[in-house]
Amino acid sequence: MNFRSELRGAVEATLHGLINVLSPLLLFLVLLGPQALGAGLWATVVTGIAVPAVALLLRGHPSLLSSARIASLAVYIGLVVQLCLAMGFTADVAGGFALSALVPGLAAAGVMFLLASAMVTAAGLLKFGNVFKMIPTPVTAGISNGIALVLASLALQQLARGSWGSVLTAFAVLACYFAWSFVQRRVAWLSGVPAIAVAALAGVGLTWMLVPATVAHPVNMSFDGAWVSARLWPSLAEHHFLRLMGIGLPGAATLAFVMILETFTTAAAMETRFGVRVDPNRELVALGGSNMVSAVLGGVPSTGSIIRSLAGWLQGGRTMTAAVLGVALTSVLLLLLGNWLLILPAGLVAGFFLVQAGLSVNQPFMRRLTSMLRTRQWRGEGAQDLGFWIALVIALTTFLGNLIWACCLGVGLSCLAVLRRVSGNLTAEWAYLNLYRSRRVRSYGEIMALERLARRAAVLRLTGHLFFGNSMRLTELAVELDDQTMAVVIDVSQTHDVDQSGVDAAVWLVRTLAARNLRVILTGLGQTRSDLLRAPLQAMHGVVQCVDLDRGLERCEDLVLMNATVMAETLQSLPLDRNALMQNLSDDEVTEVLMLGEYRDVGKGDALFQKDGSADGVWLLESGVVSILAGNAGATTRLATFGPGQFLGEMSVIDGQTRSATAYADVPVRALLLSSEAIASLEQRLPAAALTITRNIARELSHRVRYASALWADEANDVASVWSNSALSSHSQF
Repeated sequence: MNFRSELRGAVEATLHGLINVLSPLLLFLVLLGPQALGAGLWATVVTGIAVPAVALLLRGHPSLLSSARIASLAVYIGLVVQLCLAMGFTADVAGGFALSALVPGLAAAGVMFLLASAMVTAAGLLKFGNVFKMIPTPVTAGISNGIALVLASLALQQLARGSWGSVLTAFAVLACYFAWSFVQRRVAWLSGVPAIAVAALAGVGLTWMLVPATVAHPVNMSFDGAWVSARLWPSLAEHHFLRLMGIGLPGAATLAFVMILETFTTAAAMETRFGVRVDPNRELVALGGSNMVSAVLGGVPSTGSIIRSLAGWLQGGRTMTAAVLGVALTSVLLLLLGNWLLILPAGLVAGFFLVQAGLSVNQPFMRRLTSMLRTRQWRGEGAQDLGFWIALVIALTTFLGNLIWACCLGVGLSCLAVLRRVSGNLTAEWAYLNLYRSRRVRSYGEIMALERLARRAAVLRLTGHLFFGNSMRLTELAVELDDQTMAVVIDVSQTHDVDQSGVDAAVWLVRTLAARNLRVILTGLGQTRSDLLRAPLQAMHGVVQCVDLDRGLERCEDLVLMNATVMAETLQSLPLDRNALMQNLSDDEVTEVLMLGEYRDVGKGDALFQKDGSADGVWLLESGVVSILAGNAGATTRLATFGPGQFLGEMSVIDGQTRSATAYADVPVRALLLSSEAIASLEQRLPAAALTITRNIARELSHRVRYASALWADEANDVASVWSNSALSSHSQF
């Protein structure tokens, strides 16, 4: 990246972020009164120059450019007002404070700002960055929308006290900004001229034409450091300091939260759009450390600016060079134009507020609101709809109450929404055999029976975190179980973390189900990460334990089929003449095939054939159960299991290759081995019978493929559901 691109990015970021840089001066003037002009100008200079420089020295990400932003600035000014009132000072009719009240108010707010910055730094040092990155989107959207309403209200208040020329100037600034932005998207060569610069020039020119005297003479104001917070702190000696700190502490915590919120919102935008990877903990340290300097010098909160960061990156500002150049350019602008900024006319100030309000509105929220008004459909889809209403409540609270209330309400509502989803999703719901099946290969008749009796066996998969937030959900599940159910499988293999209330609820559920004379099968105890959950469940009596969900499902299926009398015999043994390989053969042909085969008895745990062994023929099972394993006998993951009436090893007839897996007898097995030589002999003596057997093999293979495809599809959907539930949340979109 060459120097010209870095310089272009720095210029673009500086001009686009100019309205953010000036926001301390504008809000001090409007909210604290004319007496705060000097403090506002000093805060603007400190925040625009010193804070970004310190953030870079503390190794903040160079593409994450900072400046004063409306939400954190509004919280800070709210602290000033709150502490002024707590010290017994009252505002005048215009809403400002006398200088004698403003000095201790700013001093006390500076201490709270320092405390908030220290909280942010501590969060970074304690590695809480990844936690704060999960702050829900509706909170940021609601605060942004509320701030937009506040800014629009402030603009209207300014215009109500001004002349018709101020009104014309304000709306001219607003119109020029968005009109120029519209033109820029269609005329490429105009993209180098920021819309805010055009709007400002239009506002100044219109003001000059309408009210020339307003901008004729700048005020002679020097930066003498009179508003350095550290110099103001002695003024607090005559006030009850501890009482003030107690009053301001909630506001300080809110300010810390909003600062983190604004910065991580910017980081998320940069990561999503450009793949910029930001270390959250390092960024918290840089954010907190630079703002501690700002608190001492008399500045205001400075956080990651989306407008500056995006504009700089798009124009080529990618490295530390662009960030340093941006700080230098901001310094030049403020030092050259600082005195002129003190006499900004009301119309221009109101216009800047309206522009900032338009930029602050959350666009997905507005699209959703517009759609609702157009279609008159007030309910949307699940999480999207929930996020919209949370954002709306937070926005109205910000406007009608204050930002501190809005932040607390937003975090509270988001936590309740997450817990609601957690209670309903992470502990899942009962599923039945229409959704879950084992890898045991069943005959067609068995499959039909299991489909008919699907609700005789229920499955519950506990996933993620089982804790006080969702453990009570388990007590509801005991009531929701289908009345037909005779066996349940409770799988805990995907339970990662459990607290004592979660353990108590799980144990209670198992005992309650066992007390109903249900067969309870626990699976995945060896796979769960929680020793706290594993120990009490393993110690429970009258409960069957299986190594994994697959084996547990097989036990349930067997139990269901055993109680279906027409199918019970197939679970024990089945005559070879009824084997699937013998279908559609005449009695004489069946007799001929059986004479060609060799009866084998295989003990429990012995292998019928080994992986990579030579193909010896097809095995027809008369009794017993055989599992196909990809590994050795100690492997717990099976590929398939076969029972009486089925055959295996048929691939040797198809391709003659070596065995691709190992077959072990789960119980003593009696089978007939139809060797490759016997099949070749049958092809010579009874070609029609050999053709029928080949068709039976093809049909059975087709059946197994279809069954396996459905099984794996269900498992994939289940895994996807688990992952989507785990990711909830934290960032619902509109």
